[in-house]
Amino acid sequence: MGIDKTKIRDELLPEVRSYADNTPLADKDTLDCSLGINPYGFPDVVIDIVHSFDVNRLYQYPHSDEAQEAVVKYWQDYAFIEPENVVMTDGSISALNLLVNVFAKPGAEAVMFMPTFTDMVEYSRMMGMKVHGVANSSEDNFKEDVDRLISAITKDTSFVYIDNPNNPTGQVMSNEELGRILSRCEELSVYAIVDEAYADFIPREESAVMLGSKYNHMISVRTFSKGFGLAGARAGYIITNKELVKYIKKVSNPYMMNEMSRAITAAILNYDVQPVEHGTDFTIIKGALRDACGDKLIMAETDDRVPICLLRHIDENVDLQRLLINENILTCSGSEFEPLGKNFVRMRVPKIAEAGKLIQAIKKVAL
Repeated sequence: MGIDKTKIRDELLPEVRSYADNTPLADKDTLDCSLGINPYGFPDVVIDIVHSFDVNRLYQYPHSDEAQEAVVKYWQDYAFIEPENVVMTDGSISALNLLVNVFAKPGAEAVMFMPTFTDMVEYSRMMGMKVHGVANSSEDNFKEDVDRLISAITKDTSFVYIDNPNNPTGQVMSNEELGRILSRCEELSVYAIVDEAYADFIPREESAVMLGSKYNHMISVRTFSKGFGLAGARAGYIITNKELVKYIKKVSNPYMMNEMSRAITAAILNYDVQPVEHGTDFTIIKGALRDACGDKLIMAETDDRVPICLLRHIDENVDLQRLLINENILTCSGSEFEPLGKNFVRMRVPKIAEAGKLIQAIKKVAL
């Protein structure tokens, strides 16, 4: 029996894309290079933390502030942050949903590069926002054009969304380039959401968090799902000005992040684990991957320290995800990322011990 759709908001009725739902599951013979986790998993210290966790903490609602305090301490040598600047969230996707909720006034416009994180595009639209996509072109190998993005920002823009490192390409915008965008946002009183989901693979001194004290309209969003290998813990945070934090909390709830997630993330930050150490392996793998692409496959602009990249087959009729599945390699189809097609894939490189299987598959597909 169907439901009465007249009671449902119009924005929710169209089909939406989320590669988290649409990507097939990998079997035991398939190398999973799809979802953007750290192929090396979480740090060993997590095992000790879980074993020593006081399960009685699960009896009460989560109230501990240890994770929030650890975030402040983690950044103390790089940027001045107080606990009132931080909102802990169930991963970065919850953080982004909260922020869209804050800014989604009727007719509001969001400006962002495309391709970018699919769920942010779709959720903005589902909340009734207009999405002004600044498309990166194959002619420029999908390199982000800062000037074009700045030109798209007007006084009517509600927020600018910058995925940095970019998902799906893995390219990184410098703080100098970010500063130019943020300066324009500051002039027009437009908020800039800098999604740093993959930024833990990059040294902290390159983070947008370093710019927070200079730009009042900047919002940094971070997660423990990528670099720290804790996608299942559902932990992340927002850093922004204290006034905006008050509004974010109005659309949130006081119990985001369970007590175990708070304990694990606080301990990891206090141990000062460095996901950037994996960047050397990713650089080697992406270099070998680029060499294996031949003439038929092209890797888009990327930062080799970041484990994701975008591959394009020069034949638009080719289903690149399917070709790679046939070689027992699972990736995300480019058709999940507006405005890309099936001849693209977003790939997360494996750990170096498994890279040979990927390289051989790419060489076969590139023939």
